[in-house]
Amino acid sequence: MEVLQFYYDYFLLVMIILAVGVFIGLQFLSAPYGMTFNTSWGGSIRSNIGWMIMEVPVFIFMFLIYLFAMAFNIKPFNIVTFTIFVLFQAHYLQRAFIFPVLMKGTSKMSNVIVITGFFFNTFNAVMQGGWLFLFSPADYYPISWFWSPQFIIGTILFFTGMVINIQSDRIIRNLRHDDKDNNYYLPTGFLFDKINSANYFGEIIEWIGFAILSWSFAGLVFVLWVLANIVPRSKRVYENYTQFWGDDFKKLKRYKLFPFIY
Repeated sequence: MEVLQFYYDYFLLVMIILAVGVFIGLQFLSAPYGMTFNTSWGGSIRSNIGWMIMEVPVFIFMFLIYLFAMAFNIKPFNIVTFTIFVLFQAHYLQRAFIFPVLMKGTSKMSNVIVITGFFFNTFNAVMQGGWLFLFSPADYYPISWFWSPQFIIGTILFFTGMVINIQSDRIIRNLRHDDKDNNYYLPTGFLFDKINSANYFGEIIEWIGFAILSWSFAGLVFVLWVLANIVPRSKRVYENYTQFWGDDFKKLKRYKLFPFIY
């Protein structure tokens, strides 16, 4: 396990470096999905199918890592790590199996996004599952973890972010009239009155909460990846809204992503 631990730590370091590279790259490139979709990136697939293909791997591989750890008795069953595992899986149950089914329209995303998303989510399962079930110290998560400040605060943030994300996605989704409507509309109400990308804001809060409640370096690396993708994305969405709705949108004086900051 010591050799595997070495490679796992090195893997986390590589993931940090890649996150920085992605953040820099997305300052100059627009990821081809949603309102920034274009055909210059090659082949494409319907967005709902693409989302499912991207998100399902992390749910499956996280579960397989858990089964592997239990089958080989790498660690005894721990109710704390199991609870953290359930919280993680709850997000991806919604994201991989519910969110795509509820999507309206026939919009597309580039196959490049689907492939890169597939691999990242697989790697993320290795990061989070590896920490929880393979490499965290045996005494790291005692039963008292449930009433520790980090678990309480992190869990509150996790569910707060999840609610914000799901509710914001619902508002965006319901702007379309039916499954044939591929137009984009300006979301209003809820947090959208102040935050232009309220759905992304919720996701950031959710994963910051997860990093805190798990108090893990792997969770922190995941937050860095979320920020590396979402911060540039929120800028692109803001620019597109400005282009679509011009002065009417500017008068709303919304923050791109973070209230009072950005």
